[in-house]
Amino acid sequence: MANLRLDPPNFDFLNQYRTTFPSLDEELIRILNDESHQVETLQQAVFEVKKKDAVNALKEIPVSELAQSKSGIRVAALEKAGITNLGQLATRSTRGLESISGIGEAQAKAIRQTLNLFEQRMAETINVRLSVDEPTPEGNVLILALYKYLKADPVWDEIEHFCARYHNTLTGAVERLRVHNRLRWLFSTREEKESTLDGFDYLTMMANEGYEPKARDLIRQYQTIRATSFEKAKEHFVKENAAYYALLEKLGHQQVDRSILYKDMPSEMADAVDRSELDTSLLKVTLRSYQEFGAKYILKQGQVLLGDEMGLGKTIMAIAAMASIAAKRPDAHFMVVCPASVLINWCREIEKHSALKAFLLHGDHRREEMEQFLNRGGVAVTNYESLDEFIEELERPLTLAMLVVDEAHYVKNPEAKRTKYLYETRQFAERTLLMTGTPLENRVEEMCSIIAIIRQDMIEDIHEYAFMKNSDQFKKILAPVYLRRTREDVLKELPEMVDEPQWVNPTPEDKEPYITEVVGGNFMGMRRIGWLQDDMSRSSKATRLMELCEEAFAEGRKVLIFSYYKDTLQKVKTLLKDKCVGPITGATTISQRQDIIDFFSAQEEPLALASQVLAGGTGLNIQAASVVIFCEPQIKPSLETQAVSRVYRMGQVRSVLVYHLLCNDTVDEDMMLLLEEKQEIFDTFAQESEMADIEKALGNNEWIQAVIAREREKNATSPVH
Repeated sequence: MANLRLDPPNFDFLNQYRTTFPSLDEELIRILNDESHQVETLQQAVFEVKKKDAVNALKEIPVSELAQSKSGIRVAALEKAGITNLGQLATRSTRGLESISGIGEAQAKAIRQTLNLFEQRMAETINVRLSVDEPTPEGNVLILALYKYLKADPVWDEIEHFCARYHNTLTGAVERLRVHNRLRWLFSTREEKESTLDGFDYLTMMANEGYEPKARDLIRQYQTIRATSFEKAKEHFVKENAAYYALLEKLGHQQVDRSILYKDMPSEMADAVDRSELDTSLLKVTLRSYQEFGAKYILKQGQVLLGDEMGLGKTIMAIAAMASIAAKRPDAHFMVVCPASVLINWCREIEKHSALKAFLLHGDHRREEMEQFLNRGGVAVTNYESLDEFIEELERPLTLAMLVVDEAHYVKNPEAKRTKYLYETRQFAERTLLMTGTPLENRVEEMCSIIAIIRQDMIEDIHEYAFMKNSDQFKKILAPVYLRRTREDVLKELPEMVDEPQWVNPTPEDKEPYITEVVGGNFMGMRRIGWLQDDMSRSSKATRLMELCEEAFAEGRKVLIFSYYKDTLQKVKTLLKDKCVGPITGATTISQRQDIIDFFSAQEEPLALASQVLAGGTGLNIQAASVVIFCEPQIKPSLETQAVSRVYRMGQVRSVLVYHLLCNDTVDEDMMLLLEEKQEIFDTFAQESEMADIEKALGNNEWIQAVIAREREKNATSPVH
């Protein structure tokens, strides 16, 4: 055996490994070291934006303020020269200041020092507000720097773990390669041969584990990020700007008024919440400060009703709270109860934003998912109507670390079956989080019905002070159990846009006509999944659309609903009845369009406006709306961008919420993947000027044919009536 052990290694592989692997390792280490440089670049970009904003702010300060300086600045000489505010001085150098009549060298230096102090103090307190509608060179540089950091951060983490796994092994293995060719092998000592074979074994193990392709992929990812154009960064910023402001907060560049985070809460309670621990190690998202406080509040208080306004990320806060618990209890069990229309969305959000595993307790695989959930822990996601089955099938004791109840106003009736089953499920839970974006302050009875699920002991006091519901005393009573913040409270860089996909499971009534379109190879028909049938009461997309509209209307928001298809818009109008105006289509004249817009904008009550994406996506200003809903994915990203820009533009004073209605396990998945990763494929043939021929173009496209083939195969066993 010893002689076999000393057989020479494959020197071709050995030399390939000893040159290639260290080179890749060196590049990976260089990328890790580049992080500090990128942080410096980012900090400098922030400084330049704040400096410019500070200079602009100096225009609001009269030059007479310089008289307060102890440097004896001759303000009269400045005023005589026509200078009225500090902004007029800010861009002048010391030499430029000396050119002002009556200002000497010493005076110029004193003015410059005072201005620098003003700029510094103002820059420290200014919050960055980035805009693609009113761009500045400094703002564009910062957007690009933030984009690169956001995208590089997870790559740095991956490289760090990768190097921790292989760097020392690789270094040691290469050092042990004492012999590099067959001739030298013949004259080497036993010790040199054994050392070389040991090193080669380690390198072979790394090769078998895919070291080279993984390393090259990480390097490629980072190089791609570093080469990103501003246009791509801008497009990402428009859709994901919350992440940009969260990063600025994390880096300490956004001043946060802590009292706003816990509005109406006694300071001692707020301090206790703020000091509590939140473990974010399992999160894949950076929390805003108000979201971090919300997650801590959930954990600290244990039994709470989170009533934050829609679009503030209640789902993210719930996931953050669960992830914090799971970081210390990996086998912990959690449950989310929600309307059937958002089941899939919850599953996707959980796995997108955290390392938690989601189990869908609904549909054909419910029993298998239930068994896995019970055995390994994670998050069970089910709907109200399935709670009775969950309780009946529970064959062994179960403790839920947290029960999350979304759209909690669904259980405001204590006599309803769903409410009774929820009460029963809650008995298993250590913590219960109820969530609703519906404002409850003026619906005390409804609020009491919901809070009674978690804190029956508080109901008497709430009733007693209900007549003074706007008083500090009433808010103090609610503080231990009810937290509500509005977007205007916590997002001072308004307006902001939040873009959220709304994934739903297609109903049997959705699937039947969809399969007919798949079999017929009609891609345009397939795109209408959820809107093909006549009866909208069994449409998953229609159900979710109604829920989103109801929540928006409850907050006093107007809604803009887009679809490519006229008959879809007619169904939307039928669903919403007198709460919907339009639709605007290609057949609507310019004057008719403006009349519809004027009526929509003038109404005080919240309404929806339905429009074809091509007809309403250009040439209109509809800032009266602040919620945008797309009934299906559009052919190319620019169509959606143009449509959203109807409301997300100068003059918009509210944050904009954008929702995409998407059916799980259908062509919607293929389209979203393509739009995200390979949009240039559509851009080559889906030109706006050629939209009349788009169906023909789509029919001839290889990608479309591949999608149709996949859908046919997937639905081959489904019956079509």
